[in-house]
Amino acid sequence: MLLLGTPAIAASWTDGFNTVDTDGSGTISRAEWDANESKVGDPTFNPTFQTMDSNGNNSVDEDEWAAAEGMKTAIGNSCQSAEGSWCPCQNHPEKPECQKSN
Repeated sequence: MLLLGTPAIAASWTDGFNTVDTDGSGTISRAEWDANESKVGDPTFNPTFQTMDSNGNNSVDEDEWAAAEGMKTAIGNSCQSAEGSWCPCQNHPEKPECQKSN
């Protein structure tokens, strides 16, 4: 989906489902995820497709997507409290996604 020549970016994880489900099928295929993952925020904080696909049918439905929001939050929180170099916030704490929420 293009908006005035600019790729659509989801406002939130919840809104992201429709952004990533480019064919409108009601599920997200691995190909759709691979092509559009960056449209739902920093891919460093996104759960993997395999993790989201809890029933192993090679697609993510709306229920699996909703459950993945908790995973994304947990990944971000772990990153913010990490002392290891795997976390992009270690070198760029000024980035909005690296700011701790109260």
